[in-house]
Amino acid sequence: MNRSQKEALKEKIEKLDPQEHAQLFAIIKRYTETYTKTQTGVLVSSDNLPAECFVELDKMVSFFIDQRKWMETDAAERKGLTQKQ
Repeated sequence: MNRSQKEALKEKIEKLDPQEHAQLFAIIKRYTETYTKTQTGVLVSSDNLPAECFVELDKMVSFFIDQRKWMETDAAERKGLTQKQ
């Protein structure tokens, strides 16, 4: 994964919820024990992560985004159905 792809992934991750961040951190912990805890979260150097980790993180982030879109579409459809009745 090149630098621009890592930056794009980082931007997507920043838009996720804390629960989703926790699930991503569980993936990261499988690949490295090197991270720093702060008051605002956890810092991880991308230099310490293998390419496989980024692939797995990208798949999980895509899943989260797809699920969010699906839920928003479903909620809009339900709202439309209830307004018609």
